[in-house]
Amino acid sequence: MREKQGKIWIVLLIILVIIIGCILAGYLFIKSKFDKMTYKPLDEADLGIEVVEEEPEKPKVQVDDKIKFVIFGSDSRDTEDSYAGRSDTIIIVVINNVDKSINLISIPRDTYVNVPDYGMTKINHAYAYGQEQLSIKTINSYFGLDLTQYMTIDFSGLVNSIDRVGGVELTLDQDEVNFINQRVSAENQIAGAGTVTLNGTQALAHSRNRYVGNDFTRASRQRAILVSLINKMAKMDVNEILDISDDILVNITTNMDINKYRDMFIEVASDRQEYLNNINSVQIPSTEYGYDLMLDGIYYFGFDLDRAKQDFRTYYYGE
Repeated sequence: MREKQGKIWIVLLIILVIIIGCILAGYLFIKSKFDKMTYKPLDEADLGIEVVEEEPEKPKVQVDDKIKFVIFGSDSRDTEDSYAGRSDTIIIVVINNVDKSINLISIPRDTYVNVPDYGMTKINHAYAYGQEQLSIKTINSYFGLDLTQYMTIDFSGLVNSIDRVGGVELTLDQDEVNFINQRVSAENQIAGAGTVTLNGTQALAHSRNRYVGNDFTRASRQRAILVSLINKMAKMDVNEILDISDDILVNITTNMDINKYRDMFIEVASDRQEYLNNINSVQIPSTEYGYDLMLDGIYYFGFDLDRAKQDFRTYYYGE
């Protein structure tokens, strides 16, 4: 089975952007910093959002209560990955300012969906056909969501950022070490198994490991990288975060007006640790109701659509 988990760099960058936003919120030059990102708008009238009348007993969520956006990313430099250049990572982010939580919803790239005007195919093909516009329209129309904002990230350019924070500390077995050593230069070789600090190049190779273990093993590796990075970032001071922020932000294309959320970032900054303690990471559709699907010799990830929509109501809408 092909990998179903998103690249770790996207999840890492979500956390980094959140932390950077919190730090910069107290500074007058927040706009100049976030202007490092590339801005590309969408046609919001063509995003596949179904208009539904608001139920009287459910008050409308205010803009400062919740931020919802989708992360797209691909590792354009991964020559072993036939998906490179497509949206091989799709993660929906919901930052809730009421219960002080962050939900990360990963959609497997092989998920079998209907792409408007193209028919049933893998969800990541939507990006190849119509980039962010068609990708968001596909997600909204198939799962009943109301996404309008995105960030697209070339995470193969973030190796230097991992180095700038001093690497990530992980415990590796010998098979994992062998995998990394086969894919890095001599100066990046790891001496042996055990607890080691991986630099950016080594961590990138580790995140690409789909051969040792299975998809769940790979997901476990990715979570370990995430935890290590969060711990490292928590120990950095303001000046260190400001110093690496440009390296991170220049790898992002978005249609979000980050400055619109300035007040929310300030509030997040005051309770940063509580948000980081309430990160919920889920995959929708889940493997609990998903299944392998082979059509004309091509692998797809099939699933129960009704159960997927129910999960989205829980983790996206908070019902």
